[in-house]
Amino acid sequence: MNKKRLAKIYTGIFAVFLSLLILFFFLAGEQIKYRDGQNVINVTEATGSTVELTQGVLVEQLFVSDIDRLKSVSFLCTTHYRDNTGYLNVVLKCGNKVLIEEIVSVADIKENVPVVVEADEYLEGYRGKQLTLLISATSKEGKAISVLLDSASTAGVSLYVGQHKQGSICFSTSGQDFVFTGQHYWQMVAVLSAALALGLFFSYKHYEKTNKDYIVSVILAMERYEFLISQLVSRDFKTKYKRSVLGVFWSFLNPLLTMTVQYIVFSTLFRNDIANYPVYLLTGIICFSFFNEVTNMCLSSITGNANLVKKVYMPRYIFPISRTISSSINLAISLIPLLLVSLLTGVALRKSIVLMLFFLVCLVIFSLGVGMFLSATMVFFRDIQFLWSVVVMMWQYGTPIFYSPSIIPARFSFILKFNPIYHFIKNARMCLIDGISPEPRAYAICFVFALLSLLVGSIVFKKTQDSFTLYL
Repeated sequence: MNKKRLAKIYTGIFAVFLSLLILFFFLAGEQIKYRDGQNVINVTEATGSTVELTQGVLVEQLFVSDIDRLKSVSFLCTTHYRDNTGYLNVVLKCGNKVLIEEIVSVADIKENVPVVVEADEYLEGYRGKQLTLLISATSKEGKAISVLLDSASTAGVSLYVGQHKQGSICFSTSGQDFVFTGQHYWQMVAVLSAALALGLFFSYKHYEKTNKDYIVSVILAMERYEFLISQLVSRDFKTKYKRSVLGVFWSFLNPLLTMTVQYIVFSTLFRNDIANYPVYLLTGIICFSFFNEVTNMCLSSITGNANLVKKVYMPRYIFPISRTISSSINLAISLIPLLLVSLLTGVALRKSIVLMLFFLVCLVIFSLGVGMFLSATMVFFRDIQFLWSVVVMMWQYGTPIFYSPSIIPARFSFILKFNPIYHFIKNARMCLIDGISPEPRAYAICFVFALLSLLVGSIVFKKTQDSFTLYL
């Protein structure tokens, strides 16, 4: 390859990489800087209650905040199942400084419904500091509420209701924590950019010196066999819709019909309270159907092209790659009905939808890695095609496509953490339905899953490809 052209390609790669990092910062919004507080205090189960909060009675709860940006405090009361009058005065203090002060009508307080007091802005700088929650009232006896207590709780450092008491009131805190990547994003961009620049520089120098380099070999192979890849993709695409009346329209219709059937079953025959269920369901169907299609097509990508593999020299990995590209075209077409259903069901399309593409790309890379592994093992063990159909079926039911992850028992929840497809689907749904970016850790998890799959698949494929002709 001409060295000037290689320099232009490497410069283009670096420019695209840097542009994507800058674009991501503006698309991700606040989710890159903050996340929901991980060390919030949660409401505990009540074991009793205070005396009635009449005029002159003061409940004083001391606790230590473990949240970077405190937003609200809530507590549970009992109305004694009667209509009460008066007002609550709720104050949150740090030392002598008042952080939150709010007056609440006692008549508006419901049985076992949290009373929430919220700051106008996030309160920063109070992590690890002792705060005091003061609750008093103007009610008269017989028309007053009581604050619920948990005598076994250790959430409160100290509780006073006229005198010191063991335990704490049933209260909770909420807020946000700082995300490391958000606080040091541009430093990380500088480090990653420098690492990529150095890698490309040494690759260029190595090729300049020896005329051999792995990255350059991949680029050359893609250029040299570009026509063959396009022909294989075209063949796969045409074969799929051969003698079909509707043709490519099936790429629109298939996910919609599947969604309609499953929607009727799981939202009508079974109770389902998932918000935006049609979009939730269709997103899962499209993503998993793509994975299923890629892996099944790659499974026979070598054995199905035995004549070409034995008679013509070419990189063997072109076959699973062409199958993946063909399925990726179907995936792109399937996104059109997904967007239409989103609009029809009232889902607002926000800028975060662009970030959804990251998780779809990770899904493509992950599927390619699995496909390369399957295509190589299929050459030596033909039974893999039957075994894989069972694995895919188990994988599908183990992934929350048509049900909520919350129904999975706690003792089996670890399965979701190690299910790459679940992470791709969950984060794609968040970008599309919730209109927000997942936290940076989610991007890293999906990227690692995709990279590991591609590395394992590539290594197995490379180690075995020289023996293909002996078993075909």
